[in-house]
Amino acid sequence: MPDYSIFGGCLRSEIVFPELRESSDVAPNWILSARSNAPSLEAAESLGELEVTPTCRVRMSRHADGYRLVYDDTGIYDVSRDGRRIAWTSGPNPAPTAVRADVTGRVLATALHAAGLLCLHGSAVALPGGTIAFLAPKFHGKSTLALALARAGGRLVTDDVLPVELGQEPQAVPGVHQVKLWDDTARLFGVSRDGVDAGEKHLVHDFSEHLVMSERSPLAACYLLAPLPSDAAAEAAAVRTKLGDMASALALVRQATLGALLGGGEAAVLFDRAVSLAKAVPVYRLDVAPGLDRVPATVAQLLSWHGAARTPVVAA
Repeated sequence: MPDYSIFGGCLRSEIVFPELRESSDVAPNWILSARSNAPSLEAAESLGELEVTPTCRVRMSRHADGYRLVYDDTGIYDVSRDGRRIAWTSGPNPAPTAVRADVTGRVLATALHAAGLLCLHGSAVALPGGTIAFLAPKFHGKSTLALALARAGGRLVTDDVLPVELGQEPQAVPGVHQVKLWDDTARLFGVSRDGVDAGEKHLVHDFSEHLVMSERSPLAACYLLAPLPSDAAAEAAAVRTKLGDMASALALVRQATLGALLGGGEAAVLFDRAVSLAKAVPVYRLDVAPGLDRVPATVAQLLSWHGAARTPVVAA
């Protein structure tokens, strides 16, 4: 089975992932295998359910041996209790791109959750002052800002799923070095792809090594993106407001990759990890002026906050 680099580790998989870089690591962190049938579960606890698309939902449960995610289209994914083994059973519509997206999204996020990490829905870029994360729902410009900052001297850490290793100095774990851009943004950066249907995003993953971060890096700040009111946008490209610890923790829960799926007995675990991160890393609301023409000014503002080398944390 081929090995791939992802989330700071090695994925050994029976499924081919052309968008991932091959890994030379000897020991895999995760092993993904395919099987013909999924075993029935006993005493499983239903945790949550989420609408992925108007025609597809995913349901998550916890049982004695780990976690199970059931997608209406691609099938069943069982994740072991320690997160190291993943077994996939094909569903009624196992489109290869959809299966790969499920694995690199919520399935591996479940494996990382089992290992004690907090996975956030966002993009992240490593800068001299530390790695900064952009958290928001779709259509808020996370990928646009991340790519713009990488082009301005930063290094892309991840897009879509950001795992955070908690501790005294939380670490941003590198994810999938792939950016999804709408037509207008893809044209702005000169990375348009032929054959992309209307309403679909351009997937950009052929980055040179100097534009990506492949190692863990200190997380310096989390930014919750929001549109800047039109009257203020004329004066500033971006305005940030620091949130208090509790507001920060609640915001991080809302932006967790598995937030809607981690109910029941896992809800308290998710909240405790969000509280831990909120105490260690500042969380800001970042009001950004709309329009692609304002992106350079927003990038300049972010670099003024995080462009200088940070002072290392010294343990007491």
